[in-house]
Amino acid sequence: MQKQYVYAFFGSAIVLIGLLAGYGIYVNATSSAHVAKMAAAQYVRVRSAPALIREIAPAVYFSVVNIYSPNMLDVHFELDGMLTKVFVKPGDRVRAGQLLGEIVNTELPSQLLQAEGKIHSSEATVVKWENTLRRYQALATQNAISQQQLDEASTSLKAAGGELTSARAYHGELITRLGKQQIVAPCDGDILQVYQGPGAVVRSGGSLVMIGELASLYFRNDVAGDILEQLQPLTGRFKLAVHRGDVMEKAYSSSLKDGGTTGGTDAFDLQITGVSPPPETPARYRTVEYRINNSAGLLEPGTYYQVRIYSTEKRQVLCVPQDAVMGGAAPFVFVVGPDSRLEQRPVRTGIQDDEYVEVQSGLSENEVVVVAGKYAEFVPGMKVQAIQAP
Repeated sequence: MQKQYVYAFFGSAIVLIGLLAGYGIYVNATSSAHVAKMAAAQYVRVRSAPALIREIAPAVYFSVVNIYSPNMLDVHFELDGMLTKVFVKPGDRVRAGQLLGEIVNTELPSQLLQAEGKIHSSEATVVKWENTLRRYQALATQNAISQQQLDEASTSLKAAGGELTSARAYHGELITRLGKQQIVAPCDGDILQVYQGPGAVVRSGGSLVMIGELASLYFRNDVAGDILEQLQPLTGRFKLAVHRGDVMEKAYSSSLKDGGTTGGTDAFDLQITGVSPPPETPARYRTVEYRINNSAGLLEPGTYYQVRIYSTEKRQVLCVPQDAVMGGAAPFVFVVGPDSRLEQRPVRTGIQDDEYVEVQSGLSENEVVVVAGKYAEFVPGMKVQAIQAP
């Protein structure tokens, strides 16, 4: 009898455990289904924009460029001394022969006085031997002196004449050196750099300023083929844009040449002057040379950061905001479908400007894409609520 109670107890316990396990499985399954159903009903709010036909001007961007003048030279000191005056500053336009600075050589005045004294002494010696020779010649006709004495007087006169010529040449050299205390421009050009200031002790061969031609400046860089495609046709008209902080501050006169950039604007006419290797030769990268119209003198040679080159001719193309294109070398966009779900779609991109990028294939006009940036975490099939980007 006692065994029957034990068996009944264990049987009831087993049945109870089975019921509890079954209930747990049921609750878990229904909860998962409920969570999945709730998740499916959730919408993620995203910024979006339609693909539209717009007018954009192709633009490319470079993080750094080195702008230079092809005709630059240093103006040197030609004697030692102390620099007392500098009459120019960077950005000034100068003409050939214009005074740039002055130095003082303290030894020249005393050397000049000594040279003048030597000339006077030599002149007196020449006069002395001229008189002596004339007197000896008169005495020689009377056989009052020997031929040797006459020859010695003639030789002494020639020697005195040589000393006078040498003294005058040295004096002329000192006068020339005295004139070199004034440093003048050897050619027309723009002052690119001033190396020394008043009070500096300078040596012959040192430099006062650098002169160059600023009306046309140049730079070159290596450009990938897909970037160069942005600038086609290469014979088109372009602008170079630099940050205003990188533009020289200068007082402008009314004599500025036409065709340049005036009034402190940061855009300059630009022309592509060379491509190597040429476009018809297959190459991944090409060296491109550009010429900048800097007739207003707003730019100076140097390093410029975050510059932009853009075409002045706009094109009508299908485009989307730049932040809509993701994937880097394999670009794609997320398209918002009619059911509000995301579709990841590869696209082929073309030209771009500061805001938009052309879509050459993969999208149709008025299709809506997510404007998210390159690091947004979206997945195909995600349900979204599209909010048009401002």
